[in-house]
Amino acid sequence: MTKKNDSMLEDFFNSISPEYNFNEIRIPEEPDYSQDHNWAALPNIASVAELFPKELNKENVQKEVDCFFIHPTGFFLKDWNFNISKDTSTFQRTELMLATQASIFNEVSNIYAPEYRQATFAAIATNLEQNSINSLELAYQDVKNSFSYYVENLAEDRPFILASHSQGSLHAQRLLSEECFKAYFDNNLIVAYLIGYPLEQDYLDHHNYKISSSENQIKAIIQFQSVGEGVKRERLKYWMYDGSGYSLQPIKKLATTNPISWDSSLDWHKSEFDSLVMPKISGTSVLMDYYRAESNESYIKEIWLPSDQEFSARISDDGYLEAKGSTIERILGKVIGWGKDLHVWDYQIFWNHIRKNVKKRVDTFLGK
Repeated sequence: MTKKNDSMLEDFFNSISPEYNFNEIRIPEEPDYSQDHNWAALPNIASVAELFPKELNKENVQKEVDCFFIHPTGFFLKDWNFNISKDTSTFQRTELMLATQASIFNEVSNIYAPEYRQATFAAIATNLEQNSINSLELAYQDVKNSFSYYVENLAEDRPFILASHSQGSLHAQRLLSEECFKAYFDNNLIVAYLIGYPLEQDYLDHHNYKISSSENQIKAIIQFQSVGEGVKRERLKYWMYDGSGYSLQPIKKLATTNPISWDSSLDWHKSEFDSLVMPKISGTSVLMDYYRAESNESYIKEIWLPSDQEFSARISDDGYLEAKGSTIERILGKVIGWGKDLHVWDYQIFWNHIRKNVKKRVDTFLGK
């Protein structure tokens, strides 16, 4: 990355970082998960999480399982945590993530996606010391409380998929390490797609989880972080939870699965069908308008699969998922300010691959 880009990123983070220290007085109100408005998606409420590309035939099956989906960061304003409100640009970004990520799971599962007082982007992407720690802790407590409410009041002991992205995956890793939920995970967890945040082999070993090594393995965790071919991420440390608190940790050995081959081989694997999903938005998307607080009149009309897609993916020596091909080149032409990093496209590029895979793992779990 050039000095010019470094300076641009520094200016960006300075412009979105809160100008006060985290304190109890300014904490947003705690969400009550018995109230539907504190969920981004529920099975009994119409949601963009239920969108499905018309280019595919959606199977009309009885949904015997759930998906608990923890969405990524959509909050970029100068407060430490999001004050949950649906009349905001933050929630519009969450809806975009539901449409292009959570929708993967709607063919076979009931989707439960909590809103939570997510940490602002600057808190998780930079080192703001104790402020970052407090912001992440507050966000996680909401995730834990929402999952507890789901288990006790909504799940009815159904098997479930745990899925997440980015900040959501950091919280999902901690959730899977909770001793209070261990028996429930042992009995009910089908598979966990914890995408877009570093997952280390040490974590798997310590908590007795396995990385996916085949396309129908159950009780496995799938993690990958997408980049363009040959890209090396320069960020050396990430916020991790070690059982006692959050700290910035260097990445030692990533546990990565290729979502085309569903194993950890380092070979290139070519996608044999259209997989990338795109949203059709009426109006101007707020996705990149980081400084906007209020919502606008845009909405997501549908999601669709462009035709004639061509791309391949492999796991690099340092554990990232490299992608190349004409489809990837078109995507990289749209990326502004983040070089050849494909982080926000993690789910979208492999949407149809993951969708097909979910069905296989669910069928295996149910003995079909």
